[in-house]
Amino acid sequence: MNKVIGICDLHNDPHLGELTKNRPLGAVTFLGRYGLIDFTLSNFSNSHIDKVYVLVRKGIVALRKHIGSGSIWTNNTKLGYVELLINEKGLTNKAFNTDINNIKSGLDIDELDFDQAVIAPGYMLSSMDFRPLVSKHITSGAAITCIYKHVDNADKDYFQCDKYKLDSDNHIVKSSKNHGRTDEADISLDTFIISKKALLKLIKDSSKVSELYSIKDMVNHYIEDGSYDVRGIEFNGYVVPILTLEGYVSHSLNLLNYHIRNQLFFEDWPIYTTTHNTPPALYGKDADVQNSFIANGAIVKGKVYNSIISRDVVIEKGSDVRNSIIFTKTLIGKDTKLDHVLIDKNVKVLNVKKMVGSEEDIIVISQGATI
Repeated sequence: MNKVIGICDLHNDPHLGELTKNRPLGAVTFLGRYGLIDFTLSNFSNSHIDKVYVLVRKGIVALRKHIGSGSIWTNNTKLGYVELLINEKGLTNKAFNTDINNIKSGLDIDELDFDQAVIAPGYMLSSMDFRPLVSKHITSGAAITCIYKHVDNADKDYFQCDKYKLDSDNHIVKSSKNHGRTDEADISLDTFIISKKALLKLIKDSSKVSELYSIKDMVNHYIEDGSYDVRGIEFNGYVVPILTLEGYVSHSLNLLNYHIRNQLFFEDWPIYTTTHNTPPALYGKDADVQNSFIANGAIVKGKVYNSIISRDVVIEKGSDVRNSIIFTKTLIGKDTKLDHVLIDKNVKVLNVKKMVGSEEDIIVISQGATI
């Protein structure tokens, strides 16, 4: 295969309310043990793409803490790397804090040794093998290839995503916003395969078109003016779109279903994450756990149904936790009832003994709060 670099683009991340108030989306906990960025980095690693750049819009400290040296996602530890990049000038001028300007400030694309770049976000979770997609891209002769998925839930789960119209030769002839008027659509996964020559031209052209444009904006610009050969390749695998706080919660809890989970996780496609060397979960003699994810280091003495419990969470005797997600190092005091509650890390629930939300109106407790 040609020389390929990976670019994980965190500049266009959606806002998940309290979860992304003080951290980038990629560092948000998922299923009690992963960070959301782990899926994109693992796809690069499993596809044998060992030179990876992460374009960070904000919160680089949280990401650096999670990713560390990046060796977890690097097969070739001698030549491979995961490098975090941030546009420091863009931090004081948010309008200009784009992925293109991040590349301009941190990378000399012309000097990098690669033939193709795979650019992927951190909010479309999948187990995606980039190797056959890159091969199809090269064979087609396209300058830019956009990865899309044909979905039948566009109105519910992919609102405001880009959708494509393709001709019989897979040229993308139109890109537009999905306003949820139909359930079926060819939805962009905001994943692009682009040749080095085309990427250099895109960066150069952006200065003429708009200094505020992102990579995605420039791709849509090329589709609209027809000046570049932009094609689409359909991805047929399972995708978990993390676009809203409600979507984060519902998709997380949906993965408690074994049949749904098996569409995202495969034995030959591991999702790597940072290890913390915590002890196994400990269950008290009165513990009752059903259909839940319980991470290492958790101590469960009460009931946990249909919930996701992260590392080092303590659930005291007599407590009843249902349909909830609880982040790291949270304490749930004795005889507390929680239903449809999302609790961020380092929270103590001591004095309020009952919090009941609903699927449509989940209760969110901010990081570090005492309740």
